[in-house]
Amino acid sequence: MTSAWTEWEKFWRAGTMLSETMTASQAVVEHRSRTIEDAMIDPLDADYVELNRMVSEKATAFSAAGASLSRDWLAMQREWSAQVSDMTAMMLGKVPSPQKTQAMIERSQRLGSTPLASGVRAMKPIHRAATANQRRLARKG
Repeated sequence: MTSAWTEWEKFWRAGTMLSETMTASQAVVEHRSRTIEDAMIDPLDADYVELNRMVSEKATAFSAAGASLSRDWLAMQREWSAQVSDMTAMMLGKVPSPQKTQAMIERSQRLGSTPLASGVRAMKPIHRAATANQRRLARKG
């Protein structure tokens, strides 16, 4: 059973993660812009380790986010198909048992709350990469 408090916590966490990711991304872009500028001025002394991270870490984080979304969307599609099947049976005159009715109610609640939870799960690898970079680059100076 889904509670309003649990859903509020998910909204709060999603907003917090998005805010932290945006703040971290701004700091990382500023630092890396200087890294690119320095590389253009003096290519022999450029920080190629950092320059290489700019693409590879994004590919890793966004691939993990995409995989998470794919898994969640497939699960939601299964739930939706089951719900449509049960609703169709009802519309055709089949009276659901109390257990079937309860299963439909619970499925509806999951279908309502799953998209937000899915978004939070997908945001985790991106948030983790952005905030880790912010901390690492802050130490680097």
